[in-house]
Amino acid sequence: MSALDAFDGQHIQAIVILWILLGGLVGVLAGAVSGALICGKKLGDNKLAAMMGGMYGAMPVIPGLVLGTIILVLI
Repeated sequence: MSALDAFDGQHIQAIVILWILLGGLVGVLAGAVSGALICGKKLGDNKLAAMMGGMYGAMPVIPGLVLGTIILVLI
């Protein structure tokens, strides 16, 4: 029996979409902050470093959330 059997299918879809969006947002924000702090001085432009960090910060987050959701459904 799955841990998510108590919910409707629609509630599960809404929860999954919410977590993926929230995780992506956190990944973008963390990447932007760390990019600006670490590489801002070397590039000479904090905005460019924050943009690049935000773009690359979300890349590992989305597949991790999707994989975690799949594992949670299979348990």
